[in-house]
Amino acid sequence: MTRLLMLVEGQSEEIFVKRILTPHLASHGVVVESPIILWTKRISSGGGFRGGVSNWNQIRKNLMPLFKDTDAWVTTLLDFYGLPNDFPGYDEAHGSGDSREKVTTLQTRFKTEMYHPRFIPFFALHEFEAWLFCSPDIVSEHFGNQKLAIKLREVVKFAGEPEFINHGEKTHPKAQLQEFDTGYKETSDGPTLIEKIGIPVIRGCCPHFSGWLQQLEALGKTTDCH
Repeated sequence: MTRLLMLVEGQSEEIFVKRILTPHLASHGVVVESPIILWTKRISSGGGFRGGVSNWNQIRKNLMPLFKDTDAWVTTLLDFYGLPNDFPGYDEAHGSGDSREKVTTLQTRFKTEMYHPRFIPFFALHEFEAWLFCSPDIVSEHFGNQKLAIKLREVVKFAGEPEFINHGEKTHPKAQLQEFDTGYKETSDGPTLIEKIGIPVIRGCCPHFSGWLQQLEALGKTTDCH
């Protein structure tokens, strides 16, 4: 079995990893250690604040302790949307062009900056909630709103596909769900909906997510983690 450490952006991602991704990867021979939520601020008396990303140095500091584990691979589950503007390669990644290509280039830059052979960087394109748009009918049923499915399909049609939904501060995936007055709660509704939709459907709709998942699944066939 191959061990995998994962740095995640917040509690929603943590629940998703524990409840859904961990058993999926276990079936491929990959053991996911308890996911680590990114520390945003530590206080001298102990403890601090977790969740969200405010600067590049914060991400780097959270990853360094994970790299000390010489018997594990390391990956991230962070949102491309809302990434701090001091992140290496940020300006290039937020210019014009295909967003999937840009985020892939940014991940490559991330790997170069960290300079670690067992690091698989990943940014959700454009954020965790985009995956919920893979099944408007399930989301609609979950919230008991039949008309919601029509609205979600219109959003996907306008963007082109779920991973391309991100047109501004008020129109990124989570904002759209909240705008439709669903009462969406990211730590409860988010993971529950992803569980209902299922990984096969999401990877079929989201090529960027699928590529990351394929890399993680392949680790189960790795005999040398160094």
